[in-house]
Amino acid sequence: MLLLSIPTLASAAAQAEPPAAPTQAAPSAAPVLPPGMKQYWFVMLKKGPQRDHPADEAQRLQAGHMANMQAYAERGILQIAGPMMDDGDIRGIFILDAPDRAGAEAMCNDDPAVQTGRLVCEIHPWLSQKGASLK
Repeated sequence: MLLLSIPTLASAAAQAEPPAAPTQAAPSAAPVLPPGMKQYWFVMLKKGPQRDHPADEAQRLQAGHMANMQAYAERGILQIAGPMMDDGDIRGIFILDAPDRAGAEAMCNDDPAVQTGRLVCEIHPWLSQKGASLK
């Protein structure tokens, strides 16, 4: 049977060297990706807090939303997009090939539906095999 004396543990701890001074964390580097993988940005478009637009304004916002997506697709940033087929809080998705989170946020912030609060974006880093495509 092993017996430990609390005073012995306490005195041993008191005699231990003081902890090292905290060091400043090194800046985080880009993540190392597994071989053959590429990072994209997975964006969930969700219902925003402002959903009470009149029908004509909602149509105008949708047209602007589609034009914004087309412009980003032509630049090669928007890889695929589409709406959800139910009436839930998640309205659609984007897969973006942006250099960083700031680029993905910029694409979302350019969207008229996001600017007016009709939609909000939830952005996540996402990996896929290089060259993968939908069939």
